Amino acid sequence: MLLPCTALLLAATGASAAPAEIPKIGGVWQFGRCIEGPRNCMILAEDDARLTARAKAYRDAIDEAAQPKYDCAPMSIPHMWTDPYSHQIDVFDDHIVFTYGKDDVVRTAWLPNANHPKPAVNEFSYFGTSFAHMEGSTLVVETTHFSFDPQGLNADFRLASSTQKKVVEKYSMAGDDLVLEVTTTDPFFLKEPWVYKIQSARDPEELALPWACDVDASREILKLTPSPYPQDPVVVRLPE
Repeated sequence: MLLPCTALLLAATGASAAPAEIPKIGGVWQFGRCIEGPRNCMILAEDDARLTARAKAYRDAIDEAAQPKYDCAPMSIPHMWTDPYSHQIDVFDDHIVFTYGKDDVVRTAWLPNANHPKPAVNEFSYFGTSFAHMEGSTLVVETTHFSFDPQGLNADFRLASSTQKKVVEKYSMAGDDLVLEVTTTDPFFLKEPWVYKIQSARDPEELALPWACDVDASREILKLTPSPYPQDPVVVRLPE
């Protein structure tokens, strides 16, 4: 059963400021469709003009078998939004929880009244640290302090992201639909911000969880993938 999704967010200017109401974003949402631009607006292609020379060099240096997805590692944001699965949003008094329909991923965004501590300068994690605030009628979630991720921009094209990656998600409502605008910056791998906007309808079905990734099935395709480095020892992955 979905939790109640009405909450008040104290304005960042102080407790005496008038509270702003979070848009009614709680619930389960279907896979989003692009509002502007091409149908594949969420995909950062392997030859995208926004990629730096460093990004392309890393793409060409690392082979497919080294990608973490074959060990059941999930895709990080923003690339996670490109997978055609539903997701759930639960709004609480001091935080917001995002649950994805793939890879058993759960993210938390802290609201100002949570007084959640900022991460230390050397504190990084796979999904980073997220803080949320209101800008008018839009909920803004800013995420930083990502660890280096060899598939952080695109798991299919070996596009990495650095510890300098920043993802800003803006959530608003268009009628009964959820509108999400995502802006990603990374000075190591992107020449300019990568921005896309998608719209999602409510999903009448609950998420089919847990995902429970099967490591053996995830690695099956590697049996058909030749190594570009045949002179190196054969990679033997650790058993589960």
